[in-house]
Amino acid sequence: MTNPIHNALSIFICEDAADAIAQGYVWTTHGPDDRPVVKPIEVKKVIVVRKGTQAGNATVDFLLEDETGQQFVFMVTGNLLKTIPC
Repeated sequence: MTNPIHNALSIFICEDAADAIAQGYVWTTHGPDDRPVVKPIEVKKVIVVRKGTQAGNATVDFLLEDETGQQFVFMVTGNLLKTIPC
């Protein structure tokens, strides 16, 4: 049976750091102008909301900030975390 989350989210599982690098997940690579290809972002706060969804399920909200001070929010539900195979 296919898990519905896999229809919308690409999940890659790596055995260890060497395997992640071998598969091309190298976050320290730099472009031609010596800027990082993937820009760094810092987790400023993590907020656990016990009843964060309309159904009353928990969410974890990550407040992120980049080097320019621009802020972003990334939210994960407990159900989403449970669907990720380990």
